[in-house]
Amino acid sequence: MRNIKPELIALTIILFLGSYLYFSKLDSIPSGLYVDEAVTGYNAYSLLKTGKDEYGKAYPVALRFLGSYSPPLYTYLSIPIMAINGLNIFSTRVLSSISGLLSILLVFHFLKALKITKSRWTPVLGALLFAISPWTVFYSRVGYELYLAFFIFALGVFFVWQGLKKQKLLIPGLALLSLSTYGAHTEQILAPVFIVGVTILFRKELLAKKSKKYFLAGLFIAGLIQLPYLTIISTPALFSKTSLFYKGVVFTQAEKITHFLPTFITFPLSFLREFLSQYLTYFSPRSLFFLPDPDPQRGLPELSVFYSWMIIPYFVGVYLLLKGRKKRSLKFILLLCLLAPLPAALAGDPFSTQRALPLLLPLIIVIALGTDRIIAKLKTKIWLPALAILISFSLLLLWRSYFVFLPNERAKAWGYGFRQLAEEIKKRPSDKFLIDQSRIKPAYIELTFFLKYPPEKFQKELDQTIKENYYTNTSFSENYSFGNIETRNINWEEDIYKEQILVGDELAISEGQAKEHFLTKVFEIRDPVDTIVFQGYKTDPKEKCAKTLNLNPLCAN
Repeated sequence: MRNIKPELIALTIILFLGSYLYFSKLDSIPSGLYVDEAVTGYNAYSLLKTGKDEYGKAYPVALRFLGSYSPPLYTYLSIPIMAINGLNIFSTRVLSSISGLLSILLVFHFLKALKITKSRWTPVLGALLFAISPWTVFYSRVGYELYLAFFIFALGVFFVWQGLKKQKLLIPGLALLSLSTYGAHTEQILAPVFIVGVTILFRKELLAKKSKKYFLAGLFIAGLIQLPYLTIISTPALFSKTSLFYKGVVFTQAEKITHFLPTFITFPLSFLREFLSQYLTYFSPRSLFFLPDPDPQRGLPELSVFYSWMIIPYFVGVYLLLKGRKKRSLKFILLLCLLAPLPAALAGDPFSTQRALPLLLPLIIVIALGTDRIIAKLKTKIWLPALAILISFSLLLLWRSYFVFLPNERAKAWGYGFRQLAEEIKKRPSDKFLIDQSRIKPAYIELTFFLKYPPEKFQKELDQTIKENYYTNTSFSENYSFGNIETRNINWEEDIYKEQILVGDELAISEGQAKEHFLTKVFEIRDPVDTIVFQGYKTDPKEKCAKTLNLNPLCAN
């Protein structure tokens, strides 16, 4: 024990803390199951059982999810987890949690390798701040591709940095960056842009005699990894997120200034204006330290991506980064900082925490750098208790926001109620269910997940032309019919004359409609804040027809 460094003991404690934050109540917080998680989990289950996805496509390069396409790595790596633990919420989310835990180690070693800090404790503090940041905790508990892609990309960046000194490491670094493009859409843009940026900025080191062969070998392997994508490069599957680009805004802005500027200037100028407004948001203190993500499904109640007190080391770190930008290590981090928000800035959202997730890595390094300089100016007996108080207060805020507010206030945004609805369906195998689809995310995938609906059966019940035109058919309908379930909007002129259970929220089926059409409530599902999520009403066609004197033609059936 005497030979164990105190920093490693502290890092071990941080890993235990991270394990609790990332794995505790993973199957119940967030409440419910978000539709992106359901489609990821069920397709991993389908691939495990049949070797095909939900549409019957054998091991696709890009997975057709809800009319769009998703990089496949998270789903494929979830298959062995499903084989061991079965199809459930924990199995769907745990790969992100493992990625989060490994990322703590990565941040620690990255800070040590950069050699930009004065205190030996700064890599430990950086790992701690990273481990407890709301940005990290939130996405390390989400059951789809984002955090795995972040970890692989960050690991690739780390190896590339190490490869500038130990040239052999360039090969795994470039290979990992290429592999990260199979993780998430953001990395599909960011990874090649980062490789180009590093090549330009560090061309002397990379093209030097002792590095060149390893660099070229790494690029060759990175190219080989991209071969599967080349098979679909001419299809919409590889560019399914181009619709997020704000071209409509650019055209509108350009039209406003066409009367006094030539066309070839107005469009680039309008694009630059919109791009910069989006891009600079990702470095704004308001976005990073004070405001939560505007999408309730992508953020924590009353918490931003970092704690508000971190704004001080952030500004100190930014100052030091810009001041020492000619130093190789700081130049490397500055490059990563400037490139990381690019994919997010090309989308229309004002501040998307999920598309900007790679920015977490350089920003936590900047905050750690600022923390290092602050504690270097203070005595240990001053900064240590002060930091302990701030960390304790931050953990209290995190616990309140994530483990108390989120599972209650955001339950509906996370698809709460589908597990309970699946149980109601299991109780009534002889009844037909019509799920109103007017105000919810696609219900079919949530129900196939919780019912563990046999994939081989589900594949046969779908439109077979989708499989035949898998990478080109981008049309998507939320109307599904499988087993004793149908998902579509309720047709009040026809559906009340069929024997079935109509399912919807309070707006889909009102008490007045239930009375008018002789519907009998058979179950009700409420979320943690006592709002009705689903209610089931059994139809009575005989009574309806009798009261209307059998005048409706459907009564004849």
